[in-house]
Amino acid sequence: MYKKVSTSIYLTVFFLFSNAAVFSQNSPKWTHFDSEIFSRSKKEHKLVLLHLRANWCHWCHVMEEKTYTNATVLSYLEKNYITCMEDHDERQDLTSIYSEYGWPATIIFDENGNELFKEAGYIPADEFLANLTELKNNPVPLSASNAESEIKLTPDEAIKQNSIKTLKTMFEKSLDIEGGGFGFGQKYIEFATFEYALTNFRKDSTLKKWLSSSVVNSTGIFDKEWGGVFQYSTNNDWNHVHFEKLLAIQARYIKIYCWYYKLFNDPEALRKAESISKYVDRFLTQPQGGFYNAQDADLIAGEKSSAYFALSDAERIKKGTPPVDKNVYTSENAEYAEALTILWATTGKQNYLNKAIECVEFLKQKRKVKNTYKHGETYSSTISLKDNLGMLKTLILLYRATQLEKYKTDAEQLVKEISNTFDSKKGYFYTYVGNSAIKAPYNVTENIEACRLLNYCSHFFHEPEYKKTASGLLDFLTSEKLVNSISTEPGILSAAEELSYEPTNAALLIKKGEDLKAAFLTASIAFPCFYFNSSVYTKDNIIEDKKDLFEAFDENFIVLCTSSYCSSPLVNQKTFVEFLYKRVLEK
Repeated sequence: MYKKVSTSIYLTVFFLFSNAAVFSQNSPKWTHFDSEIFSRSKKEHKLVLLHLRANWCHWCHVMEEKTYTNATVLSYLEKNYITCMEDHDERQDLTSIYSEYGWPATIIFDENGNELFKEAGYIPADEFLANLTELKNNPVPLSASNAESEIKLTPDEAIKQNSIKTLKTMFEKSLDIEGGGFGFGQKYIEFATFEYALTNFRKDSTLKKWLSSSVVNSTGIFDKEWGGVFQYSTNNDWNHVHFEKLLAIQARYIKIYCWYYKLFNDPEALRKAESISKYVDRFLTQPQGGFYNAQDADLIAGEKSSAYFALSDAERIKKGTPPVDKNVYTSENAEYAEALTILWATTGKQNYLNKAIECVEFLKQKRKVKNTYKHGETYSSTISLKDNLGMLKTLILLYRATQLEKYKTDAEQLVKEISNTFDSKKGYFYTYVGNSAIKAPYNVTENIEACRLLNYCSHFFHEPEYKKTASGLLDFLTSEKLVNSISTEPGILSAAEELSYEPTNAALLIKKGEDLKAAFLTASIAFPCFYFNSSVYTKDNIIEDKKDLFEAFDENFIVLCTSSYCSSPLVNQKTFVEFLYKRVLEK
């Protein structure tokens, strides 16, 4: 387990500089939400307020400038509350718990750490004061969090299939087929939803229509001047944009546009993917090889920037540029390195792969702690599951792209560490380990990713124990109680499908020279499917069950195989790609 380290530098430097914009004489006496906060709460007989914010968030700025500067609010807080403020991007442990509430998130606790109040978004001063007063006078805890809530696992196949049926119904109901995205207030494309639709649209024509509507209409949140994608649009359309640009969002849409291009040959989708990379190069690139976290929604904190983002590039630059959050976080950088690797394979442009390698090497040098990765530069009291899953996925992809053994070795070490460190022994993986004010819970999305990656690793590393763990996670994810508590999680459907069959492996067998290798690597990495593997064999590393096949031919060739099937040899890129897409995607 991980021990808490001294945070004196973090307290005096990071906190002051990161949150300078919300510090003034006319603001609460902010402190950290750390593992000692509830001891202090008991001693002082005060409730604990957590203001969980983001540097780039418009409504965070508004609440800090209006609600938290109100004299009556300030006086009441000082007498009755311990006020904590944290950057949600820095505190992955808190983000994994409260991300569904949006930003700013306001959470109020009693002295025992029980949640009394959870609210997303801007709260006006008068409403906020009324809430504070009511909670002080009547501190009734909310229902138990998922840290305390036990989930009955579902090894029964009939119950599991019923849960999967329910999840499919939820998925179908969540989509806006005509308009794209989801059929509720915010418009954006969520990757797991896109991925599941991309895998299954041949069985359901409405999914093909949804894919097209979503990708075409996402132009509404695409910055036509600078490139890059804004976080989302409100009002159930694509025209009421929230203008912040997050690195993780850029990574998501590069992957979406590349995969859409590969399946539907839409050149506009590929243009957007490359334009996103140009935006990141211009505004979010850190000189040492990493990438900055985000660019603010506001040019001037708290003032809406719709008019600003309607300007041309030159006109924007004259007025200045929105501030950039220059923190470099592991999960977001790992996701972006993955996206760059896919963009390299899709375009054939080596500079994208070079940037991905630089980014991963930066993370290995600056974020690795023993055998796992911390989230950011300063805060290290907890180690998060999300960061380490992101690194695992990217290391595997980078090995497949470069054939450099060091990345495979790193990935093999990391998956062992993840399996040992985060397993709760209750059917799910903890979202973090280490010292935090809140008992480590589970995060559904992260457990889906763990389930899918561990199943993949069981084949990639030939380790059946990982599949056993993944199957246990699926039991958890398909439990009736959990399924009934979520709105839609198509990633569970993808996990269930993947656990039911063995992935196809494309193998290049090199007899002489390097012909076919470059084309094989790019075609394999660009292939729009996560649950797929590719390998390169020579006489020096040929595995036992491929030796006879290897010896039977004099030229380089490719085969698609499972443990019970192997295709005829494919001797050029065209036939390989055609057969790959038909065999794997149209099965």
